[in-house]
Amino acid sequence: MLTQKKSFGRLSAVINPLDYIINPLDNPWFDLSEVSIESCYGSQTLPRSLRSRHWNLKTLKLKKLSFVDTDAYMWFESLKTLHLLSVRFSDDKSVQRLLSVCPKLEDLVVKRTTYVNVRIFSINVPSLRSLSIDYSWAVSRPADVHGFVIDAPSLRFMNIKDHFSNLLQFENMPKLVKANVEVDCDLSEKFIGSITSIQHISLCSKNSKIPYPSGTSFFYLEHLELCTCSQDWWNLLNRILEDAPRLQVLKLKLGNCVQCSTELMDYWNEPCSVPKCLSSHLEIFEWRHYKGTKQERKVAKYILAKASCLKVAIFSSVCIEKNLIFKKLENVDRGSKACELVFQ
Repeated sequence: MLTQKKSFGRLSAVINPLDYIINPLDNPWFDLSEVSIESCYGSQTLPRSLRSRHWNLKTLKLKKLSFVDTDAYMWFESLKTLHLLSVRFSDDKSVQRLLSVCPKLEDLVVKRTTYVNVRIFSINVPSLRSLSIDYSWAVSRPADVHGFVIDAPSLRFMNIKDHFSNLLQFENMPKLVKANVEVDCDLSEKFIGSITSIQHISLCSKNSKIPYPSGTSFFYLEHLELCTCSQDWWNLLNRILEDAPRLQVLKLKLGNCVQCSTELMDYWNEPCSVPKCLSSHLEIFEWRHYKGTKQERKVAKYILAKASCLKVAIFSSVCIEKNLIFKKLENVDRGSKACELVFQ
């Protein structure tokens, strides 16, 4: 079935592969700005006119497609947005070849499932500004090395939810401003230390024992949201506090990741020296799903005592005895006299 609608003087289309025999996309007089193609993993060849170098396509969405490799006619000169939703490629290089014929690509959305037969998904796109990856649904974890290698020097916004890769490699991302990262990867130090230009990050990493190489600086980081799903999440927190001298907002939370731990955090070691961000910049501290355990209370007391510029500290809990938990924080020493304690 093919549907069309007017859009700023152009046409948009949704294509059913069964209608290809009478597909108006093969009419060179059509000028479409958006095309969506969904199949059930049947081998698919894109219409010749769609692959033409003269095509003014801006948005292309492919879903559940067994993608036939690129050919000499394929060249998406004007394409800005590409969605690859559970698309099966012939091999790893097929992904690279498709991206290489999109010279102006700015927004890329990738949904990876068990049916996507690609080991290393390489994303090397100089023009890319926004990237979204979802690899949270799969039947099983592949045994061999698999994951993503990203080289995007113009990237500014990134959203990654990946519970199955064992390789995540970020390269050449000097303009990254904001990121949401939820991963379960044994090689977390390979990517956390590669996003040093970040200003705003929401981070959930199950493996925090070796968070990133020593000497890494998050000089521009102002807003940090950290998931407390691993037993030693505090290790990552200590490191980032030390390496992010301009941090203004700190939020601790227990996210919705499927592998969140219900175990208590490991023994917390207080930093040897007070991080600069606590003594001169941190203004907002929020702790969601606060359980009030002995170790959590030690972390909370330390931050409240050392954050001399703190304006507000918010604690929320779903525990039945949350009033008793909050009461133990009411009279703790606060490094900032202007700090307001809020309990929810």
